[in-house]
Amino acid sequence: MKVEEMLEKFRSETLSSIEALRFPTALYWAEKAVTASDGSFQDVYMLGKCMFFCKQYHRAAKLITQAHLDEKHLNCKHLAAQCLYEAQMYAEALQLLKNDHMWNDTGLRNQKPQLGDSTSLSQQHSVHSSMYLLRGKVHEAMDNRIPAIEDYKMALKLDVYCSEAFEMLVHHEMLTPEEENDLLEHLPFDEQCTSYEDEAKLLRALYTDQVRKYCKPEERAPSSELMPLRKNLSIRVNHAQRMLNGCDYRGCFNMLQEIMKADPNHQACLPIYITCLVAMKNSQILFTLSHRLVDSEPDNATSWFAVGCYYYVIGRFEESRKYLHKATTLDRNLGAAWLMRGHAFAAENEHDQAMAAYFKASQLMRGSHLPMLYVGLEHGLMSNVRLANSFFNQAHSLAPDDPFVLHELGTVAYQNGDYQLAEKCFLQAVDMVSSMRHTTSSGDSNDFPMDDTWEPLLNNLGHVCRKLKKYEQAIDFHQKALLVSPMRASTFAALGYVYALTLKYDQAIEYFQKALALKRDDTFSTTMLNSVLEAYLNEAPAFLGAPKEIPPPVTNLAETSGNRHVLATPGISKRLMASTSAMEMSNMSMPDISEEDVIQMDTPGYYLDARDDDSVLSGIASLRTPSDALVTPANSGTVGFGFRPGELGRGHMRQAAETIEEDTPDIIQRR
Repeated sequence: MKVEEMLEKFRSETLSSIEALRFPTALYWAEKAVTASDGSFQDVYMLGKCMFFCKQYHRAAKLITQAHLDEKHLNCKHLAAQCLYEAQMYAEALQLLKNDHMWNDTGLRNQKPQLGDSTSLSQQHSVHSSMYLLRGKVHEAMDNRIPAIEDYKMALKLDVYCSEAFEMLVHHEMLTPEEENDLLEHLPFDEQCTSYEDEAKLLRALYTDQVRKYCKPEERAPSSELMPLRKNLSIRVNHAQRMLNGCDYRGCFNMLQEIMKADPNHQACLPIYITCLVAMKNSQILFTLSHRLVDSEPDNATSWFAVGCYYYVIGRFEESRKYLHKATTLDRNLGAAWLMRGHAFAAENEHDQAMAAYFKASQLMRGSHLPMLYVGLEHGLMSNVRLANSFFNQAHSLAPDDPFVLHELGTVAYQNGDYQLAEKCFLQAVDMVSSMRHTTSSGDSNDFPMDDTWEPLLNNLGHVCRKLKKYEQAIDFHQKALLVSPMRASTFAALGYVYALTLKYDQAIEYFQKALALKRDDTFSTTMLNSVLEAYLNEAPAFLGAPKEIPPPVTNLAETSGNRHVLATPGISKRLMASTSAMEMSNMSMPDISEEDVIQMDTPGYYLDARDDDSVLSGIASLRTPSDALVTPANSGTVGFGFRPGELGRGHMRQAAETIEEDTPDIIQRR
């Protein structure tokens, strides 16, 4: 048998085994081919690829570097570096990729193929793009985010079809929205997309579809250029992402359910699906999903992320943190898991550890506003108003059209006493939320533009209107809050308080009683109800047709020691007390007012008619702690992420002060 015939047979068997996915068989015949050819470049490179397919990374890298093929051929250098990366030998892989004069991008474009090399210039650019992509992954694994961003950009410029580099930039939130748009504008689509007509438009539309995360409801559907691919799962996942960011949880859930039926393990769909389930507090589906993922993919970080989210939804935060830690151990760049871990700490008022997790997420999600939003929330809970406002402004610069950020800015303005600015921010947020009214996937138009997610926003706007003495508008906003969330004791207490300020005692009594029916231990509603009842009884006639003024009875008791005893009516003594209280409070400075004084000031009772405004009565307390769950993000997504990817709901288990006695906006939590 001739050696040439034997060598060709070995090579053909190697290729056919690779096509049949029989990698150990391919490895066996590739070794024979290397021996028969006396170590030719072609056979050694094929042997290295077979070792890579068999996950023998150290062996493949050693084979190529010992033969010094990495110094002669870029394909071999790329394969050796890829093996070192998979073996988590990041320093060695980076060293191998650094020592190469080919990284001069100005020389890359004009370089001619080397003599004897059949690889075309476009193929060389493809190899160079792959090497930049690999070096970006190595930098990212070593937490060198800025060099990684530059490598990913360079990989895209050399080959616009390198979608993996674009996905790394977008899905890992490495670029701000402005940077994403700038990158799309400067990619050479027209120069490299010449195979068929409208090729450049299609590729640009595919990339643009991934960066459109926040948009109006009518703009959420894929663009017209993508109509031939409207059934593609990745495009439908991007559509579901936009629905999640717009808080259309039901529509997002329905679309994701269809995607999961077609591909139950779609890696881009799973984080969004888990986030949506957390937003809807659907623990049953989360339980089933997390068990299935752990059984099928125990080494996937998303599987343990789902487990941590399940324990978070059911309120077992310690277990949630444990499994989220495992998820971040498997994938250090999973920003959504870091956000969720911060939520689990924050749910138990562990503010410092929560902020540490959020700051780690901000390093990984440079282009996302959710980590800054959540850090601001934690500072607000610790009464660091200035720091909270600073982080909220950073979040607003990244996402100016997010109503959750505007809500938090309004909350800080309210706490600072700038009610005009607070009203402006809240009204802008309401306008944005109202614009989300759209036609659902079933074709039915929503009767209400809001759901219970936005109940705190409406109540907060009512508080601001009360502070600005716009009592009718305050009542209107509180009534709207009741429409979207009918069983909130704090909303009934707020309505009762506004009615008490407008001297409508019968309505005030009715709403305070409803608040106490929902929350029996509501101290503020109890105190206010007693005060309003007393004022109502003093002003109500004793019987039908009773005179408005009854002369005080005069006693005939003898004077004792020069003093005359006179029995005064309760109304007179109370009005004397009211004038005394008003005079005393006018001389008090804010540091002198204790918590008991605040409660006394909150009681309109017998001195309601002694003041023309609620400047004293409405000074209920300082910033209110978060009282409701919101999944940005969230989310929202965040969070986030709110949680949107990374925008998970936080705080729905946290039992913060729910009463109106704190007289500040409920902080909507975007998780």
